[in-house]
Amino acid sequence: MEFETQWFEEEERWGFVVPSMMKRAWAAELEVLEVVRTLCKEHDIPWYATGGTLLGAIRHKGFIPWDDDIDIYMLRDDYDRFIDAASKELPKGFVLSGIFGKNERLWAANDMQQARVIADEEYFNLPRFMTYFHGFPYMRVGIDIFPYIFVPKEKDEQYRLFKVYYALNFTAANLSLYRKDNILEERLKELEKYVECKFPRTENDIVLAHALRYEADKWISVVKRQDAEGAVNALYITAPDDYKDFNAVTGRPIEWHKSVVELPFENTTMCVPVEYEKTVISSIGPDYMTPVMFSGDHEYPFYKNQEAAFRQLLDESGVTVSIDEFCRNWHMMNGGH
Repeated sequence: MEFETQWFEEEERWGFVVPSMMKRAWAAELEVLEVVRTLCKEHDIPWYATGGTLLGAIRHKGFIPWDDDIDIYMLRDDYDRFIDAASKELPKGFVLSGIFGKNERLWAANDMQQARVIADEEYFNLPRFMTYFHGFPYMRVGIDIFPYIFVPKEKDEQYRLFKVYYALNFTAANLSLYRKDNILEERLKELEKYVECKFPRTENDIVLAHALRYEADKWISVVKRQDAEGAVNALYITAPDDYKDFNAVTGRPIEWHKSVVELPFENTTMCVPVEYEKTVISSIGPDYMTPVMFSGDHEYPFYKNQEAAFRQLLDESGVTVSIDEFCRNWHMMNGGH
């Protein structure tokens, strides 16, 4: 992708200062999106922006100034086709991380339920990485891809589906707590009553968490498109302990996804559902065009915990300029414009 030199400069947008490094992060994420977009086009797989990315496309024609990632989603059957294609056909240097990763290293690279396409550090050494990703120096850049599962019509079926799904994921996220309380074996046996597998008894939490999340994904994906009217991101559904406290889930109407619209987004476009205004109103409310600064579910910027290590690397290499200046110089020396 091509970006003009001035695009990478620090900029104030909507009263928020976007630093130069965040511009490089955005550019790197857009490069990963292009990889996903190309694969989806080859297999005729519809995808749509969600969350802050959807709002950014509608309101800002690009990133929300205080947002630092790209989130997209697919309806469940399309998501399954994407996972199958991505596991075989992603171009060299890009891999699935998380539950669909091919090894333990990639399981650990994404401890969430959704798929994530990342740049693989086993292919990209640092010089190659920075050259490809516009001078951005922090490895494993990627985008999240959420499955929107088809919602059963019956409330009791919904409750059972979300209850077990939540239990599997909650267990995966809290293995150390269950071990500490000496109830992990009891918990695993209880979950095995619902899923058709026996979980590994291992001290390796990466392996066990992967098994739990993988079975959770299988469990939540059983409802077919023709048996549902709506779709929802199951990660945000919490099933209470008592059924009487459970509110039936409607989800986004499937008909809202009957076609795809492309909206301007920075120097490219972003796919959104044809009923994108109804979609964003259902999530945020009718005042979605009024900006409210928010923070995501991770520390901003997402690369903050890598800065100290990179500074140390530069120091050990005798580089005395700032990280920003080093990245700017690298970008210009290696074809950035």
